[in-house]
Amino acid sequence: MLWIDMEVVMTLRKLEIFYCVAEKLNMTTVSKGLHISQPAISQMIKEMEEELGVRLFNRLGKRLYLTDEGELFKTYSRRMMNLYQEFERVLEEKKDLKTGKLKLGASSTIGVYLMPQLIKKFIKELPDIDISLKIGNTKDIANMIVKNEIDFAFVESEVDMDEIKSEEIWNDELLIITHPEHRWGENLEIDESELKSEKFILREEGSGTRKIFEAAMKNNHIKYRESFTLGNTEAIKEIIMTGLGISCLSKLTVRKELAEGKLKGYKLKNFEIVRGFNLIHHKDKHLSPLMKEFIRMGKERRI
Repeated sequence: MLWIDMEVVMTLRKLEIFYCVAEKLNMTTVSKGLHISQPAISQMIKEMEEELGVRLFNRLGKRLYLTDEGELFKTYSRRMMNLYQEFERVLEEKKDLKTGKLKLGASSTIGVYLMPQLIKKFIKELPDIDISLKIGNTKDIANMIVKNEIDFAFVESEVDMDEIKSEEIWNDELLIITHPEHRWGENLEIDESELKSEKFILREEGSGTRKIFEAAMKNNHIKYRESFTLGNTEAIKEIIMTGLGISCLSKLTVRKELAEGKLKGYKLKNFEIVRGFNLIHHKDKHLSPLMKEFIRMGKERRI
């Protein structure tokens, strides 16, 4: 068993308690959750402030507020806890790749339409690996990376966060999707001026697909009307099939419906709407042999 200095353990415990208080801003809640008395938490925070020489919290009435220094310390305390968890995990790794766990993340389009095939292929070669997959919009997945809730993820747009490293590994094309009997007919290339009179059904705020569409419209000075939003691509496709609007969706998500004639996909004459699918992980993350193997197989896939 690895011997660890008790002072290090105590310091990590203090960081955990501070982080919980910084997240909840309520010592009573943290006291109940961590089974520590509230006076003990207050004393620990006071000692940390004395050691650091700064005030971490402002106490206004019965409420707590993080100071600027507290916000900074919160970020670094989380990173220090993440690194220690990685240290423990690396010690326990099985380098023969026969056993182990992977905690994966993916934004909605990739998670639903691409990850099942990747995971199936990986498990076929390494059947004893335990894999979990969390799916959400790009913003949510990035936050999971920062909090070390997942090892790495594949997302639909760039992530502008200091703690996250991003690498483009796939390309994806977005099409204007309509009901099969839409007035545009059989000419599958349309002028962008045609979009102004249409009602768009879009994904929710935070969606990578929405972010790319909005950027393309803004960069090309195209006005459009948003009818409503939905948090699910399948729901958007079903609505379009009723003829209630159009959308801009990944070609990956509508292949089946286009082939069956249930939807039509149009390109714009003067420009393409394309994006990169990105691999993201925390910049402090140790990529184990198991993680690297999954990433290698992912990079080999063509979409």
